[in-house]
Amino acid sequence: MGIWEPLLFWIFAAGALITSSAVIVLRNPLYCAMALIVDFFFFAGLYVLLSAHFMAIVQVLVYGGAIMVLFLFIIMLLNLRDEDLGETRFSLHHAVAVLGGLAMFFFIGTAISLVVDKGAVAEGRTQAAIVAQADEEGTQAVLIQTPSRVPGLYADLNEDALEAGFKARLRSFEEGTATPADGKYRPFDPNQPFEVPPSLRHQEDRIGTVPGRTGLYGTTQPISVLLVNRFVIPFELTAILLLAAIIGAMIIAKRRVA
Repeated sequence: MGIWEPLLFWIFAAGALITSSAVIVLRNPLYCAMALIVDFFFFAGLYVLLSAHFMAIVQVLVYGGAIMVLFLFIIMLLNLRDEDLGETRFSLHHAVAVLGGLAMFFFIGTAISLVVDKGAVAEGRTQAAIVAQADEEGTQAVLIQTPSRVPGLYADLNEDALEAGFKARLRSFEEGTATPADGKYRPFDPNQPFEVPPSLRHQEDRIGTVPGRTGLYGTTQPISVLLVNRFVIPFELTAILLLAAIIGAMIIAKRRVA
């Protein structure tokens, strides 16, 4: 794994926690919006470490760019002054909120630690290192797939294993044993045959679009299959929710201007 990936993780994670706290603590909405933009960039870095390159790009372009620029326009249109924000007062409910947040953080951390078996993770990495040392020519891909105590959730997974799993799903789509709609959302008739787009069909000699490695996992192409099939309903609902928030902000701004 090396030293750079854990180091970058802690830098991005600490930055995300600090900027997220600033969004809540700061009273000036303009400063809160700027802190949120920086927060989006830290989360984009975390997505890159998870090989979710498409999500990192969308996080910066859509949320850190278009959405936040629109929110900044609304905040500047409101033109809130210091006297409009009121004085900073600390009361009992502030202390209760802080204690509740710390308790929730401790509860979530404890739950995650129970899900992940650290011994199994260490054993899987040790076996992968042994395979890598035995393969002097580097022809055998080193896969790390350590399942957690939750079925279907991995405690440790590397990019080689992600790419192998994605290729297996593409084969199942091509063979007709599975479709991207398998799961909770089935927006189209499951009896109709599903045809994998040519750009997504499994090819052993395909050159990936991500610099530094081969494969399609984490790029725009595989995400588009699930986005317009299985997750099309929550995707559209999210768009409606953002539209409602924008309309509400415009109505509030209009009342203040009038």
